[in-house]
Amino acid sequence: MRRVAGEGVTLEPQLASHAAELFAVIGDPTLYEYIDQKAPLSQAALRERLEILESRLSPDGLEGWLNWVVRNDAGAVVGYVQATVYPTHEAVIAYVLGRSSWRQGYGYAACRAMIDELRASYGVTCVIATLDPANAASRALLEKLGLGLVSEDKAANEVTFALDFGS
Repeated sequence: MRRVAGEGVTLEPQLASHAAELFAVIGDPTLYEYIDQKAPLSQAALRERLEILESRLSPDGLEGWLNWVVRNDAGAVVGYVQATVYPTHEAVIAYVLGRSSWRQGYGYAACRAMIDELRASYGVTCVIATLDPANAASRALLEKLGLGLVSEDKAANEVTFALDFGS
C-alpha cells in the first residue's frame, strides 16, 4: 500500500500511530447519523482498531482491507477512506470526513484518488457503496463519482450504488 496524491488531498496508508490525529476529527458522534459504524469511544479504542487494520487483510486472508488517512494540502487530517477488496475484483468503499471538512471537495478528491488507486494497483473492476437513502450528501458524492443506483432495500433502509469498469 502506498501514499496516493489526489486533487488537494493526500491519502496516507492508515496506521495505529494516526489514532490521535484521526480521533480529533472522527470522534464526533454526529458524524455517524447515517452509518452503522459508531464513533470510536476513545483514542485508545481507535488505536486498537487501527492496529488490527494494519494487517491490510481479513483474518482469512481473502479480502484486502485498505484504509487511508486523508490529509488536505496543509497536511491536516480531514478524515479517512477505506475499501474492502474481494477476490472477484470488486471493492466496497466507505469514507468519513470531519464535519469541518464537509463541502470543500475533500470527499470527492479522496474517493476519486482511492478509486483510481484501486483500479491501477489492485485490479478492481467494480466499485460498490451502500448508504442510508436519507443521506443526500453521500448520494450526491457517489453520483458525482459516476456510481449509479443498483438496488434499494427498504427493509434494511439501504441503497446500493456501483460503478463497473468492465474486465
